[in-house]
Amino acid sequence: MEHESPIPFNSPFTGELHPITDAPDEAFAQKMTGDGFFVYPEENTVYAPCDSEVTFVFDTRHAIGLTAADGTEYLLHIGIDTVRLQGKGFTVFAESGQHVKKGDRLLTFDKKLICEKATSDACICLFPELPEHWEVRLCAGPRIAAGEEAARIIPPSSPSPQSHIFYAPCTGMLHPLSEAPDPFYSHKSTGDGFFIYPSESILYAPCDGSVFFIFEEKNAIGMHTTDGLEYMLQVGIGTDVLNGKGFTFYVKDGQTVRKGDRLLSFDDAYIKTHAQSNACFCIFTDLPPENVIHLKHQGFIQTGQEAVWF
Repeated sequence: MEHESPIPFNSPFTGELHPITDAPDEAFAQKMTGDGFFVYPEENTVYAPCDSEVTFVFDTRHAIGLTAADGTEYLLHIGIDTVRLQGKGFTVFAESGQHVKKGDRLLTFDKKLICEKATSDACICLFPELPEHWEVRLCAGPRIAAGEEAARIIPPSSPSPQSHIFYAPCTGMLHPLSEAPDPFYSHKSTGDGFFIYPSESILYAPCDGSVFFIFEEKNAIGMHTTDGLEYMLQVGIGTDVLNGKGFTFYVKDGQTVRKGDRLLSFDDAYIKTHAQSNACFCIFTDLPPENVIHLKHQGFIQTGQEAVWF
């Protein structure tokens, strides 16, 4: 597998798309068997996501391994703990060594039986042989149809003097965006980034730059760095319905700010009571797909400390 640019990958399934870290099984969620994604299926048919060769079919017919024409190896695994069904409820239409074209039917499954007899009907697409530091990033969702682009396999970015270092806008527990408690954010629908569960209720400018937009709902603010990078800081999930209640701004549109300047404060207790979550987001809305966000660490972080690089 020799690539220097992101590899687009289509969904073999139709349904609700999720990052592998949300999988209802610890081994998959912790990427013990590889990175990837999964879909809660709406249909019972699995299709070839690209031109591929079938490398193996499990005797229990609940999983099938393939190699794409570009050499990417992937595994399609239907359901959690479906090996216990011993093949019941599965019909496979391909065999080892067979060449398949994108859109070819690979197998069907009895969704009702799986829901009754197994742990979950989650359909998983794994990449078990990715080189070290490669990453699978969703680029669609939450709903996806078989054959549509679901993810991109991103090669690692090497740190260099030109790499961006970005700092925490608040104090609290730092997490990658893929762990956000809402699929709209964890699927990176508006861009990649990170979030912090705050232990203090103030957001500060994470770097020198300027304010270019304050959201009407007063729960978010658009920013530019001095070199033109665009990012958004948002307080909470579902806080748009608060219509500005509980938020106080200290800056205005067009204002130049320095790292550490106070941007806004928020009523954390009110948000926890009236919104979905108090998670504070930093999302980079115009990064090219080859720019991967790397956390400097996970866990407690203080305002102004290095949070991510890319």
